[in-house]
Amino acid sequence: MAAEDLPLAGRVVGVTAHRRSEDQISALERRGARVIHAPALKVEPVGEDAGLAAASRAMFEARPDLVLLTTGYGLRRWHDAAVAQGFDADLLLCLREAAVYVRGPKGRGAVRGLGLEDAGMSADETTQGLVDLVLAEHGGDLTGRTVGLQLHGIADAVQRRRLTDAGARVLTVTPYRWASADDAGQVPVLVREAAAGRVDAVTFTAAPAVDALFSTAEELGLHEQLLAAFRGGMLAATVGPVTAAPLLELGIEPLVPERFRMGAMLKQLTDALSGKDADDDGR
Repeated sequence: MAAEDLPLAGRVVGVTAHRRSEDQISALERRGARVIHAPALKVEPVGEDAGLAAASRAMFEARPDLVLLTTGYGLRRWHDAAVAQGFDADLLLCLREAAVYVRGPKGRGAVRGLGLEDAGMSADETTQGLVDLVLAEHGGDLTGRTVGLQLHGIADAVQRRRLTDAGARVLTVTPYRWASADDAGQVPVLVREAAAGRVDAVTFTAAPAVDALFSTAEELGLHEQLLAAFRGGMLAATVGPVTAAPLLELGIEPLVPERFRMGAMLKQLTDALSGKDADDDGR
């Protein structure tokens, strides 16, 4: 096979994703990379969780004026749980009566999949952008309004506070949460290899995976070494600004594609790695 068909030959890439990891790994291996799959976290639907049902019913009873959906996946899991627990009609009524705002195209697609329409979508596919949009459309004043907020596995306290500071009563639901996915103990392997300078890049498709990787490094006494590896040339590839945020906070400049999709992330990473001599890093 021609060298140009294997632009990542000789490169080592760490993959931290659990969901859709097979697609990502296959794409990297087809390009010639050796992959260390270290799934840091996995999405765990709450399903029959009584807490989700209670939070949902509290929201339905409050009849929110606005509902903010941060992920399409979250809406689908919320609807799945609603069907399983018998409150799907209440969920659809709630969304139909409220002005529904979505973070990105996947959220818009999920809303339309339920036969509904959204009132607007953030310009940059971030929760901050979503809140910016809502505040701008309401003159920065949400006094007397009830806002339903679908969280995406983690609680975004900063954006929720912006809504409450604007006067809103905010009710939240969390249709899925993050849980450890490292059943095979590969996260420590990736940390050790990366800290030793034997990894060219690490991909991230969810912000919590960054925290999980560095928490593991801390436990292994390799936090500073891992940080130095990223700052010294090991690439951090992300699917978008939400995932990139915790890396930026650590002083790491990650790759962020113009289109916030896995395919765009992999293309950008391939271009970045294939543009360098594989021997430049001394291996």
